[in-house]
Amino acid sequence: MGCTRNRSKTWVNCLPVFALFVFLLPPSPVWAAVASQFSLLVGEQYNDNIFFQRKKESDFITVITPTLSLFYAPTGQFEPTLNLNISPSGQIYARHSELNGFGDEFESDGSYTYNYSPRLTFTLSDRFRRQGETRTPGIYGFQVPLTPTGGLPVGAPVSQVPGDNLDDFISRGDQLRNHFAFQGRFRYRPDISINGGYRNVYTKFLDAGGNDWSQTFSLRGVYNWRQEHNLHVGYSVTSHNSRNGDSGLIHDFDFGDDYFTSQVYKIELTPTLSISASTGLSINTSEDGPRIANNTRVTVTKLWETASLSGGVRKGLTPSFGISGVSDTMSLFGNFLIQLSERVSGNAGVAYSLHDTDDVNFKTFQATALLQYVMTTWLSSNLSYSYRFINSGAGANRTDLLERGNVDGSSVFLSLVARFDVWPNTGLARNLNSTALSPVLRTPFPTAPAPTVPAKP
Repeated sequence: MGCTRNRSKTWVNCLPVFALFVFLLPPSPVWAAVASQFSLLVGEQYNDNIFFQRKKESDFITVITPTLSLFYAPTGQFEPTLNLNISPSGQIYARHSELNGFGDEFESDGSYTYNYSPRLTFTLSDRFRRQGETRTPGIYGFQVPLTPTGGLPVGAPVSQVPGDNLDDFISRGDQLRNHFAFQGRFRYRPDISINGGYRNVYTKFLDAGGNDWSQTFSLRGVYNWRQEHNLHVGYSVTSHNSRNGDSGLIHDFDFGDDYFTSQVYKIELTPTLSISASTGLSINTSEDGPRIANNTRVTVTKLWETASLSGGVRKGLTPSFGISGVSDTMSLFGNFLIQLSERVSGNAGVAYSLHDTDDVNFKTFQATALLQYVMTTWLSSNLSYSYRFINSGAGANRTDLLERGNVDGSSVFLSLVARFDVWPNTGLARNLNSTALSPVLRTPFPTAPAPTVPAKP
């Protein structure tokens, strides 16, 4: 009965039950390839602008977040091809007790990679988030951007692009957001790969009202030229329906090259540099928003044995997260990962974006820093800092999701995370868990094996 009283929350409340059912359903021979882990995060956060508004209200927040993680790997494969994480969160406010609750903040993500054949691979992933009234960032830093030709790691969640987390800046009140992605990769020849995919992003504004929805179909061909160059040409079409009633149809054409300075892509073996650049046109065939813009992406990634530095720029026509219709958007981003020691890792990132629509122009900036210390195989501590800033002009009066002028906020978050193995082992987690140094540079083509040196007679 608990899953039928409130239809708007039915599928959210039933997710853990469904996940447990799926876990118990397979026959016993499959259980050997299934593993599960439970983790519990307990932390204290100070946030000087909990609602992210011009009139700041600060508070100390106690955060309790349990997470159930499920993994599956086929016979003979050591890396999981299925990952599922379910994370409801509870918050206790020192000064705003009316905001206390459990489940207002909820997140789940999952991904499945299916190797149909050595030449054909499919990846299916989904990320769902329920956001409460306040805007309190978590402990996680920015995701290292993938190049146009770099495929998703096996079992990886939905990849984010700069600006995907702007719901922390521009929305007001409770909201739901779901990000679904499907990608197929076919290796036509050893040096030719064809990639295609579908992406669907849906946001429902529970308090402000309305929804924002976009879907993208994409196709890309990649030619591995001279081992170190991945020449590529791609096309995508995005259909966007904005909360304010504007709609758009964006056509993106681009071509470029991912250049790698070495045939060895393993981060622990050698310093590696990757330069990915593409250019083209973004064309909006609808009546609302900019009609045409340059479509450019540049990403530079440098790897060392214990560190990774990446940065770049992306420009083109994009949706505007419910603010208005199509936006001519430029984003600058940077990210640094480092493994300071076997148990200490760090992550720092920045992102600056300019959004230009027919009705509203606004700028956003975010900087984060995270330090993680793995005390034991099952216990780790995290210290993170986040700063956010948004500037919107006169057009902000045309939407109730933005305030005109400058809004900024910062937070400090100290937390402990304990991990427990549930299946097939039971007890304290036995493997170290660090978020640093992932992902590394990847290409859609296998690297050449190292030459063998014949033994001397």
